Amino acid sequence: MTIKTRAARYYGLVVSFTWRRSPAKRQDKAKTTGTLSKLNNLFNQSIHRFFSAKYCNKVFESNIKRFDMLRKDFNFLERHFEFVVTATIILSSLAITEQPAKSAVLALNDNNSIAAFDPSFSNVPSNNGLLFWTVDGVNQLFHNQFWYRIGSEGRENNINTLNLIDLAQAQPDDNQLSVTYANTNFEIGLNFKLDGGPQRSGISSLFENITIKNTGSNQLDFHFFNYTDFDLTENGEQDTTEIGSGIATQLNNSTFTTEVIDPAASYYQVSPFSNILDVLEDDIPTTLTNFSGPLTGDNAYAFQWDFALEPEKSLSINNYKSIIPFKSVPEPTMTLGFIAFSGLMLAHNKLRKLCR
Repeated sequence: MTIKTRAARYYGLVVSFTWRRSPAKRQDKAKTTGTLSKLNNLFNQSIHRFFSAKYCNKVFESNIKRFDMLRKDFNFLERHFEFVVTATIILSSLAITEQPAKSAVLALNDNNSIAAFDPSFSNVPSNNGLLFWTVDGVNQLFHNQFWYRIGSEGRENNINTLNLIDLAQAQPDDNQLSVTYANTNFEIGLNFKLDGGPQRSGISSLFENITIKNTGSNQLDFHFFNYTDFDLTENGEQDTTEIGSGIATQLNNSTFTTEVIDPAASYYQVSPFSNILDVLEDDIPTTLTNFSGPLTGDNAYAFQWDFALEPEKSLSINNYKSIIPFKSVPEPTMTLGFIAFSGLMLAHNKLRKLCR
């Protein structure tokens, strides 16, 4: 439930935040503190760049005071609530002109949609990777990230633990982003493209391409995981989720999402939060259970690919996520499988166009 929403717009700097009462998964003080710290740093950087312009005057001083008041609200909420911050930060060319720093949270923006990606590593798993995805001002995603394991023994690792060797975005707030991680034996490249729909349409899509390349001299026994936690309309408690080797679907009474993948996964699983996240973060090798659902409640799902990667060879994985409004509860004869088939056809056509 939303308890407070505030927005401020000053000369090309747009900041909006939404706080929600936290169910069990949101009661992570470390996550809250880390997110607040990043947002506070963005505040400091933006204000410094903006108010150092040649047009500084008393109006700017007044705006600084307003930002200070906003910070006080942050401090108050940190002391009195356990909450999730859904942050949408757009820095226009008036406020920032250079490429974002490699440690910054990066925004993707297109039409009615905004997503945020953190390429740096945090000990709090939900602070890595895709942090949110808002459509028409409503957040639909809690977390999306990737893990890997080499061999049949040992733990999985968050890809953000690898060295960040390349980060490319044409300009801040663009709708495309490329990130590459590496160690001495392989590279993992991520390419994101956000396609928002018309304003107030409730439609949006996100294309993810992952390329894994063996840069060493030995074959790699590779295990790769794609983990997704949608919370539709900012509350996943009423979501129904189903998954198979090539598609996952999730819906509530107003929103419907699909994720279509290519190639098909070796294993897959849907589980109540935070079961999958816990096994990806422990010290034991994970094989997903192929439990397909449907499952209703606050859930997350994952795909797993197992493959042998020869030296200098690559494997490419395409994920296509889509969000559409679902304005009426389906009749009993209208099964989730039928809805999923419709979403699959739509996503398949989109994937073919994107991959040409």
